[in-house]
Amino acid sequence: MNKKFLRNYGIKIQSLSNNIHEYDFEFNQDLIDFYSDENELKDVSGICNLNVSKSDLMLEVLFKIQGKTKLVCDRTLKNFTYSLNSEKKILFKFGEEDDEISDEMVVIDRNKSILNMAKYIYEFFMLEIPIKRLHPSVENEDNIDNFVFTTKQKKENDPRLDPLNKLK
Repeated sequence: MNKKFLRNYGIKIQSLSNNIHEYDFEFNQDLIDFYSDENELKDVSGICNLNVSKSDLMLEVLFKIQGKTKLVCDRTLKNFTYSLNSEKKILFKFGEEDDEISDEMVVIDRNKSILNMAKYIYEFFMLEIPIKRLHPSVENEDNIDNFVFTTKQKKENDPRLDPLNKLK
């Protein structure tokens, strides 16, 4: 896939004033496929609202992600649509070179002019996908009886056991 579409997720940080700025980025299956060749997600769509608070020392970015995707239930193998809403925060501190200190703090070169948010949107979306994927119709995930095939057979009493049944 071509990298040109990643330009749509860039923020020009050098031209920002020390204030709060808002951005909306729409994403779809192309973003997921760009970062991962092997994924089970289909029909991904969503929007990421960014609140960027810039100061002289850092950027504080709040990601509000709303999206949906189609998943396959691990137990019933039914397709279902999974919706998610999440909020994550990252601090981008200005420094000499790019470095990821932790999951919530990243050092970026102070001379960097554009900060691309595509990777972070992808990661936050993927982190919200459950490992155990259950269809919404599965009310109690511990109740396996819903998935056992049963037949309606009449129990016929063996006439030889009648004398023993009387002893009960």
